[in-house]
Amino acid sequence: MFQSMITAVNSDEGYTEIVRAVVEGRSVIPVFSVLRIGENSLGEAARVFGENNTLPVDEIFVTTFHPKDVVFQHLEVPRVKSMKNLLSVASFKAASQFSLPPDEVNVACLNSIASLKTGLVPAFIITKRKAVLEFVGRLTGENFPEPNIVDVKPFSIFKTAHTSVFEGNNIVFVVDKNYSILLTLRGEEIVGLNYISDGFDELASGFSEDNSLSPKTDIQREFLVGSKAYYDSLIEEASERLEGLISYQLRMYLTNTLSNSPNTSAADESLFTRFFVVGPSSLSTAVYSRAFQRILGDETEVVSMPLRIKETTGITYTSVGLLMRGGEILGRRKLTFKEETGIKA
Repeated sequence: MFQSMITAVNSDEGYTEIVRAVVEGRSVIPVFSVLRIGENSLGEAARVFGENNTLPVDEIFVTTFHPKDVVFQHLEVPRVKSMKNLLSVASFKAASQFSLPPDEVNVACLNSIASLKTGLVPAFIITKRKAVLEFVGRLTGENFPEPNIVDVKPFSIFKTAHTSVFEGNNIVFVVDKNYSILLTLRGEEIVGLNYISDGFDELASGFSEDNSLSPKTDIQREFLVGSKAYYDSLIEEASERLEGLISYQLRMYLTNTLSNSPNTSAADESLFTRFFVVGPSSLSTAVYSRAFQRILGDETEVVSMPLRIKETTGITYTSVGLLMRGGEILGRRKLTFKEETGIKA
């Protein structure tokens, strides 16, 4: 019997994770995953993947683009009736800023058409086509087919989130190994965002010689896929260190995000009293949640973003989201992620 398969490549600066999953009914079940950390992580992960898998050209293949290679921008656009028209107008506006032909710019909108009726100035992801082609070229150079979807980090994580919790005004902080993104939301609509070129890399590296860890513990890997259930003392110590590193910057990031958006001002900070945090794993999420609660105090509710998956998957939340994103191509929009014991390399 024919089974639908999805392969996701989550290649970042400093690590690459490749996950392959089978779709059975409405469940996405991982059957293989490999995570490699280091300078040549893509080549090493691709080699291990190729030794254990044969990837048909017609298999659903999804990947994700690093946010440092895109521009996030709010664009004033007229009210239109379709997303196609909205993207067409936005493409001309964005292309003029780069002094490029419109077909040399890729534009994606982070808001719904309905939100324009409320007067919201929508946020866009703007990418030069050349940069996307170079990224795809690196993948095809490792014997992968051209992807069906090239997403932008970290937005695939939201495919796993209980978005109903975003009622009202909220802040979402997403952290990865070498970047973070701060989002302000009204309901499920993004009203502001701020790309931050720092992640947990420096924080995690500080524990390489920590006596509380097992000598064989790869702390970078644990921050990517580890479970908070096993690291109570580490979470406490790491969150205290993080508080010292980011306390001043966090409030500055909040102010800048609100004041630099055409939809808000710095004076609106008191309206955003709930703060969601998510990293690539429950461990990194817990570290940042605890630190931010100390920094922001009792006036702000800081919580880990609730996800529709188990706490421990052994796979980054980004890659789980990519698998769910690939499932949309198959026409099964209500897929659920089912944890199974698969092959790990």
